[in-house]
Amino acid sequence: MGFSSSSFQERLGFFITTHALSLVLLINSVLISSCSAWTCSSESEDALLGFKQMLIDPEGLLAEWVQGTNCCTWPYVTCRASDGAVIALSITGSARPNQQPYRNKNSSISNFGSTLADLKDLEMMQLQWILFNSPIPSAWGNSFSDNLTAITVNDCNLEGSIPSNLGDISNLQHLDLKSNYLTGTIPQQLCNLRHLVYLDVSYNDLQSGAVPSCLNKPGLYLSTGDQEVGLSPNHGARSQRIITSTFLLSSFFGASASVLLLFLVN
Repeated sequence: MGFSSSSFQERLGFFITTHALSLVLLINSVLISSCSAWTCSSESEDALLGFKQMLIDPEGLLAEWVQGTNCCTWPYVTCRASDGAVIALSITGSARPNQQPYRNKNSSISNFGSTLADLKDLEMMQLQWILFNSPIPSAWGNSFSDNLTAITVNDCNLEGSIPSNLGDISNLQHLDLKSNYLTGTIPQQLCNLRHLVYLDVSYNDLQSGAVPSCLNKPGLYLSTGDQEVGLSPNHGARSQRIITSTFLLSSFFGASASVLLLFLVN
């Protein structure tokens, strides 16, 4: 049975964008094990260990994060091959009840997770089932560098309002805060994010319909839980896969891989 060229491109593009994260993390683990030159800085090690030290970790998710070892070899951490800079952090805890890492009650509610903003080369951060039980740290808006293009924090029991200073992360393209306990409104300052193409704050406790008019614009997928504005849900899911996949592929294989991926899915 034959199929058209466009159908092949669509199927291949969907496969690549759906499975790119798993593929690249596998490549990452293989390359790291054979390349001792990827050594992270002491500043990156301190930032990651600072986050770990604020957690109770029932299943030992971060047990291999040990001081004095090369954090480029740690699970969930991706380093740049040329200089060992930490460029991606992707941690998913267990979805099973009472098995997720959670904030140590002795750690500061306002500062929990703030050390991650000390990863100055970070380009993508993805956290799921890591129970903050606290607000989004203000340091994320104040201190994350302009290298950061994607933030995903799902099912993490985030509380309080969305910090307005997230609008200061100038190159942010993807902001996904769904499935938390955030309250209030979407801050007007997010309109400062000129490159933003994906914003998902659904499944929170935000005020219904509290969407700044400046976010109702072409090219932006927006989900607030009670409405989706601008683009279809399928486009939003597709945009999320493309952003993640192009970043990961370009990190390892160069810009040409990203161009090829965008050609296949368009």
